[in-house]
Amino acid sequence: MKKFRLDRRTFLRGAGTVAIGLPFLEEMLGSAAVAETNRVPCRLVTAFFGLGLDPSWQQDFGGPLEPYRSLANKMAMCSANMGQGNSGGAHCNTATVVFVGEQQRSTEVAGGASIDQIMRRELDPTSPVLASGIFWRRGACDAQANRVYRADGSPRPPIKRPSQVFDSLFGSFVPPSGGTTSPGAPTEAERRELRIKRSVFDGVLEQYRRFTGSASPLGRESRLKIEEHVSSLREIEASLAPADQIIDQGDGMGNASCSAPSQPSDPPIADYDRFTYGTGSGAPAIDWQDFERVFRLHADLWVAALRCDLVRYGNLMFESAGGHTNFQGTYQALGSSTNFPGNSQHDSYFHDNQREHARLTQHLAQRNIAYFLSQLDDNNHLESNGKTVLDNSCVVVGTEYGWNHSKNNAFHAVAGGGGRFRSGFFTDRRINCTDLYNAVLSGYGIDARIGERSGVASEGDASFLLA
Repeated sequence: MKKFRLDRRTFLRGAGTVAIGLPFLEEMLGSAAVAETNRVPCRLVTAFFGLGLDPSWQQDFGGPLEPYRSLANKMAMCSANMGQGNSGGAHCNTATVVFVGEQQRSTEVAGGASIDQIMRRELDPTSPVLASGIFWRRGACDAQANRVYRADGSPRPPIKRPSQVFDSLFGSFVPPSGGTTSPGAPTEAERRELRIKRSVFDGVLEQYRRFTGSASPLGRESRLKIEEHVSSLREIEASLAPADQIIDQGDGMGNASCSAPSQPSDPPIADYDRFTYGTGSGAPAIDWQDFERVFRLHADLWVAALRCDLVRYGNLMFESAGGHTNFQGTYQALGSSTNFPGNSQHDSYFHDNQREHARLTQHLAQRNIAYFLSQLDDNNHLESNGKTVLDNSCVVVGTEYGWNHSKNNAFHAVAGGGGRFRSGFFTDRRINCTDLYNAVLSGYGIDARIGERSGVASEGDASFLLA
């Protein structure tokens, strides 16, 4: 009997309403491919956090890097210098350098493509791209919130709303007949109300049952994978509705409030669709737990998209360069505690030298990036070669500074990489970020030569990273 074969990017498709990507299944591979060891795509995702990290906190797990302890055997950590930024003020002159490495063309325009886009161009130029995360800053320059850059240096702006990420990845609604009171396309409030009341997966149930039922052409393992995959996506979808209520200043009590009040009072997340604040009192005060909840929705969506091969390249952001969200609430970690003041964490970090506050602020950032990596490393979601998504992907973590606006010793880490990179170490040997980025691409056989066209000089040999 001829073996049933699925296309590698097969979707469950509703009647013009939604497309749900499937995880990797054995039936997506030809007989020759099944025998190969490398049966998964190459992926490169960058993960950014703002404000920088004191070099003395980069060398062990006794400080802000503590959340990475359980992942140490899959990560290499190092410091890199970011001196090629030469226009714009603080944070702007490094924001266009992180994950790019070339001399910036202007405050808003990078000197070339970000490393994820270089790898995409060389290995899979038609693959979709995602840039998303939670952040607040535009007062000095747009570049503080941009991390994905095209070859001409122009940015791909990130998506801040998890619900918009969900729609872009897993489909969008077409309201049922009579489901909207206004002509034309539904309003954002109507779309949100539909999201709360109705699952997007309703539109693909017939195909879902075909692939998971007793008459399915798939093997038992593949049927279980699809059931588990759709179940995890439903959980994410269900969590989006309360998150949107929090973001939109709803009452937080489970009611389907679909619009923000004109004058919110002490909202946990303020003016969600904007990022035009400056520093200090002009920036929004947000409970760190609410901020974390929204970031983790982004992380969960990224993980689901990578598992089902809907995206391979892009950036996930925990705060923009400069870190201009003003966290509030009590945060405890590392045997210490701080009361985030609800005013400028940026100023207390960089200008007032409140080191313990800064240490715990960055622990919060690292614990959330570590959450993303841990979800990718889930052994319950192994890919067709028996490895985790993290094992088969490359995640490059980075920030824009060392300590207090220093362009030297900006923390970076490389996680995963399919055995291409060494792991389990930290090095503070002098290298430029260009050296590091070229080494990452070299691991995938890409001779990118970042820095040559804009005259960035190598500062050291980063081949220590390569396996």
